[in-house]
Amino acid sequence: MMPTTVEVPCPVCSGRERNRLFTARDYAHPQRTETFGVVRCALCGCGYLSPRPPESAIHEFYGEDFYWNFEGGKLQPEAVLAARMPQIIAKKEFVGDMRPGRLLDIGAMKGEFVHAMRMDGWSAEGLDFSPHAENLFDVPMRYGDFLQLDYEEASFDCITMWAVLEHVYEPNAYVAKIARLLKPGGRFALLVTNFNSIQGRWFRADDFPRHLTLFTKSSLRQLLSTHGLETTGMTTNQKIFGGSLHGSLVYAAKRIGGYAPDDVFYEWRSWADSHAFCCKWRGKESSIMTWISRADRLLSRPLEGVIDGLGHGFILNCVAHRSTPAD
Repeated sequence: MMPTTVEVPCPVCSGRERNRLFTARDYAHPQRTETFGVVRCALCGCGYLSPRPPESAIHEFYGEDFYWNFEGGKLQPEAVLAARMPQIIAKKEFVGDMRPGRLLDIGAMKGEFVHAMRMDGWSAEGLDFSPHAENLFDVPMRYGDFLQLDYEEASFDCITMWAVLEHVYEPNAYVAKIARLLKPGGRFALLVTNFNSIQGRWFRADDFPRHLTLFTKSSLRQLLSTHGLETTGMTTNQKIFGGSLHGSLVYAAKRIGGYAPDDVFYEWRSWADSHAFCCKWRGKESSIMTWISRADRLLSRPLEGVIDGLGHGFILNCVAHRSTPAD
């Protein structure tokens, strides 16, 4: 019988010494009963899930709702492009100083970023792991496991990977292949979550168990360096994906009021009822919780700016370059 969870070494440095921090569940799907361990590697400081689902079973944790189909009905390309335009503009900031060349977007979803880059003159193509992510813009797109797909080595000027690396089972193999596919001096732009943040460490903001590796700045830099990629920039902000502190007061109020930690996180991460956490108490509408949530939002905004400015926010952006051969 296939195990429901498996123990693993550190996915960055392969170390087996670790410190157990807490346990987590799939808070987005209350019907799941599995428990996952969140640990920190004693050698490189990276966080990761152990035990975690075996790779053969992880597809069970990805439903169609993960690929935006929860928006309902037949999605129109124009509507998706308009909704994602602030995100697309923020992504372009990481490649805007480059001359148009060949670009691969790994985890391309519905192809909106690939489409936007092609409009800017790039020879851009996408890759996604699931055909659930419908190719709305009819851009060049491949589906399947990146590690199993063939690409010409040293053929890309830029490879992007937005909120994907934390999902993969073999981050070393992924980064090694990305380094091989980049031209000398080519750019790798990526986004991951930052485990060394209030949201990641205390509010369990990572999407368990879909987030398998919980990167820190140092462990991400180590992973890239191992495969010949020099980190040239790291920032934290919420331009591409949200990593808000909003919810801190609501969390405190519910814990003080008798909620167990898992009960709070089930409400906080609920996809089915977005108001369960901020506006309800034990499933019933609550004006008190609504007011606490409003105060929470007002107080958290300036603090978020300070934390992101110091580089300790939840959404970690990184730019690295493939080292050029020695003359």
